Amino acid sequence: MKILDTPRSGKCGQTVAFQSRFGLCLRQHIPQKAALTPAREHVCALFGNNSRKWSARLSEEQRDRWMLAGAQVMSHPRLAQKGPLSGQQCWQAISTVRAIVGLPETLEVPPRPVFSDTNVGPLVIENGADGVRLYLAVSGELTEDIMIFGQEPCSRGRYKRRNVSYLGLLAPPIGGLSEITRLYRAKFGDPRPGQKVFLVTCQEKDGWKGLDHETSATVPERPIDPQATAEPAGGHSCYMHTGCTRDADGIAGPPVSHSQASAEAGGAAEPAPGAPLVEKKPPGEECHAPV
Repeated sequence: MKILDTPRSGKCGQTVAFQSRFGLCLRQHIPQKAALTPAREHVCALFGNNSRKWSARLSEEQRDRWMLAGAQVMSHPRLAQKGPLSGQQCWQAISTVRAIVGLPETLEVPPRPVFSDTNVGPLVIENGADGVRLYLAVSGELTEDIMIFGQEPCSRGRYKRRNVSYLGLLAPPIGGLSEITRLYRAKFGDPRPGQKVFLVTCQEKDGWKGLDHETSATVPERPIDPQATAEPAGGHSCYMHTGCTRDADGIAGPPVSHSQASAEAGGAAEPAPGAPLVEKKPPGEECHAPV
């Protein structure tokens, strides 16, 4: 429901405020019916452990250095507002990313890298005999790790993504394409033809993340096999013959004339002009080939 009020965002009691393209909206909070997925439980456990380590494992000098580093990092804007991170927020963000991508834990502030323009291009989807294949176009060599986030397949009419889940790191490209079929299939299964796939990629180095880059594509229909629809030579349709063997082999005798048909139906008829004379024997005296 759209309302006119001061800018708000988030949950308050049983009401959730969010910003839509039409303005500020409110909706009723609906608790999740299902439990957290194993992936979300893993991330929540990492985040909680890093929160406890902030006061249990870091020394006073280390916390001061994290505070200085966090003051130089701006948060993601929310309601057109953003501000610097605290030391604990910076520690938890970098430590959680390092744990997700498989980097060892560090208590010191890693040097902040300067990310260049990403060389990861758009999403490419193929649908052939091997099924649906997903690729990311890559120009050049990868100098940093590329984190891939994906959304489950949705309608092709959607042009704005929703929440995405971490899939893994981008593999080195082969021929300008890096395949991500296995990563996406392990999380969401195979998308069907006509569905849309959203992906988000970002650069990562020592726990620091770059800017997000979004790409999407629609799964095409599988092409029709030309051999299955190929017509026989000459453009004639093949039909199964149900007659005798002579007719099937194309060695049937000449067509029966109207006079011959009348003779077979009623009685004898004069032979056609130019036809050889055949002696007709009485019944019971037909010639039989020797056995």
